[in-house]
Amino acid sequence: MRFVSLFAGVGGFDLGLELAGHECIAQVEIDRHCRQVLDKHWPDVPKHDDVRSAIEFADRVGLVGRTDLVCGGFPCQDVSVAGKRAGLAGERTGLFWDALAFTTHVQARWLLLENVPGLLTSNQGRDFGVILTALADAGLPHIEWKVLDSQFFGVPQRRRRVFIVASAEHPGRRPLLTEREGREWHPATFRKARKDAAGTSEGSIGFSHNQGLDIQPSTRAFPTLRVGGGGLAVATPNAR
Repeated sequence: MRFVSLFAGVGGFDLGLELAGHECIAQVEIDRHCRQVLDKHWPDVPKHDDVRSAIEFADRVGLVGRTDLVCGGFPCQDVSVAGKRAGLAGERTGLFWDALAFTTHVQARWLLLENVPGLLTSNQGRDFGVILTALADAGLPHIEWKVLDSQFFGVPQRRRRVFIVASAEHPGRRPLLTEREGREWHPATFRKARKDAAGTSEGSIGFSHNQGLDIQPSTRAFPTLRVGGGGLAVATPNAR
């Protein structure tokens, strides 16, 4: 697939997706030092400096109709439990809306997002409900999310992040966000070896399993989310 990287940073998503066989056709990153790194490793990829004006950039370099996937880790400051938690109304995390508008404009059929786990509980879960409905309304109703921890992928660091995959078509027979069982860093293996240790992949609210959902678009109501020990329970607007 051809992809555009928003909030590209130094190219983490970009490198991973390219190693998986996909092609980066554009990058958007506001930090000039990060762009210098991107220029070194992706010298021929068109770049832009602000997601808020990325639609004009897309028109200028011909991304509309050529982009299969948009990816990015949108800013977390307004949903992090360490911040003031302004949520999607915040100036920085609110850039989600610009990313979604860009995705719709270039007609991408896949969107891959990353943020801190606090996104799931921001405003008692209402912000995540808004995101789910907004994705469905944008024509990406097949949605999967999961909290993954870098320590279970061979990295000597505990870094929990929620990944969201939304697509226009049903992704297929099995979940996309999975770990390979039997590896020493797989959560199940880790829990078996250290069942009495604190800080497993389930964390304090237990997002240990894939959450998948097909959402019916609605412009008049948002899903409501209930956080429990087994993950999230979702009630769509049309559910009774």
